[in-house]
Amino acid sequence: MDYHAYTEGALCQYVAQVEQLARGCGDFSYSEWRRRVAICLDGEPGEILRQADMYPGLKQQGAYFTGAKMASALTSTLADNSNSHQVYFDPTCGAGDLLLAAARKLRIAPTLDETIADWGNRLRGLDISAEFIRLAKARLVLLAAKRCGIRPNYQADIFSDVFPLIRSADFLADHGDTSSAAFVIMNPPFAYAPAPDKCTWAGGRVNAAAIFVDKIIRESVNGTRVLAILPEVLRSGTRYERWRRMIYSMGKLRRQRPLGQFSRWVDIDVYLFDFLKFHESDKSARLTKATGIKKPKGVGRRFAVHVGPVVPHRDKEEGPKVRYIHARSLPAWREAKRIKETRRFKGRLFPPPFVAVRRTSRPGNGSRAVASLVLGRKAVAVENHLIVLLPKDQTAETCRKLMIRLQSNKTDKWINSRLRCRHLTTSILANMPWWYKP
Repeated sequence: MDYHAYTEGALCQYVAQVEQLARGCGDFSYSEWRRRVAICLDGEPGEILRQADMYPGLKQQGAYFTGAKMASALTSTLADNSNSHQVYFDPTCGAGDLLLAAARKLRIAPTLDETIADWGNRLRGLDISAEFIRLAKARLVLLAAKRCGIRPNYQADIFSDVFPLIRSADFLADHGDTSSAAFVIMNPPFAYAPAPDKCTWAGGRVNAAAIFVDKIIRESVNGTRVLAILPEVLRSGTRYERWRRMIYSMGKLRRQRPLGQFSRWVDIDVYLFDFLKFHESDKSARLTKATGIKKPKGVGRRFAVHVGPVVPHRDKEEGPKVRYIHARSLPAWREAKRIKETRRFKGRLFPPPFVAVRRTSRPGNGSRAVASLVLGRKAVAVENHLIVLLPKDQTAETCRKLMIRLQSNKTDKWINSRLRCRHLTTSILANMPWWYKP
C-alpha cells in the first residue's frame, strides 16, 4: 500500500481498504492476498498513521499503537485458551493489536463463520474512535481467515454484526459491565490528564495510564488478571508511590518486567505490569511490598538524600548572594573545591562536603548516577536537576567512598533493574546497597 497517499482522510481510506481485504474480494492472487494480510497484521496501521497528518494528534493524546513485538511480550505468559470460554477485554483497544495477540491463542472452528462467532463471544474491546473499532474488527477477521486457511474471494458478508462486544466508547466514562473478563489486556494512553475528583492517590495532572489501571482494577471481579504495558514512571516514580500502594492493596503483583523503549518512534520506556485481582478481605494473599523498595538501608543509612531546591526559571533571584551549583557547572566524577558561580537565593542551602548526583539519567547511556564531590567551607544553593547526598558523619572520606560505589557496574545494574525513568529519585539512591566490593 502507498503510505504517502494518506494525508487528509487517511484513516477512513485505509480502513475501507482493510475491510475490502477482509471480505476476501478483490482482483489479486492468493499469494498477494496472503502478503497483504501479513503486512496488515504486523504493525501496518501504526506505520500508516505515522506518515499521515493525524499522527501528531494521537501522539499528543499519548496514544500509541502497540505493535506485534510489544503485544507478543504482553501475552507471552498466557497459556493457550483453545478449550476454555474465558473472555479477553481491552479497554483501549485502538486498532486491535492486543486483541489480535489474544486471538492467536484461541481455537479455530471448522468454518470461518463459526470461528468468528466463537471469537466474538470471547473478545471485548473499547475505543473512542469508531474508525479504530472498524479497523480492529477487520483485522480480526483477517487473522481468522488466515488461521482457517481460507482463500480470497470468499466474499463473506460479516461486517453487520461481527464482534459485537468490540465497540466505540470511552472507557473512563463508560459504565459497562467488566465482570465477564477473565483477562484484561491493555496499552492505555501515556498522556497527562486531570486526576478524577475522588482520586485518593494524587491531585492535579497525572499520567492517564494510572487512571485507567485504577478504574479497571476497581471494577474487575476477583480472579481477574490484568496485563498492561505501562510507562516506567508508574513503576518507580516517587509521585506514584501512593498509587502503587493503593493498587497493590487490591491484589497481587505477579510480575513487573522492564521492556525498554516502547518503539523506535516513541521515546518512552515501558514495563510489563502483570496483576491478579484479589478479594479485599483476603489478607493472606496480599502483596506486602508496596513499591518494590525496602526501607532505607545501605546509602540511606549513611547519607541524607534531598533534591536541590532551586528552580532557575521559577525562583526569583531574591535574598543573599550565595554560591550556586547546577548540573552543567559540575565536573563529572571529580571534586569541585571552588564554586565560582553565584546567585541570590533565600531558600535552603547545603553545607559541604556532599555528593551531587545528576537527576537526568537515561538507561543505556552509560553510568546511571553521575556524581561530583562538592567541597568547601560555605553552604551552597543547588539546582533541582541535582540530588544532594549529605554524609551523616560530615566527612569527605565517606563521600569519596560513595563516589567509588556510584561508578560501579553493580550500581548501574541495580538501578536499571528498578528504574527505567529518565530521572533518578531520592528513594532509589537512599535504598541503593552499600557495595562492600564495588
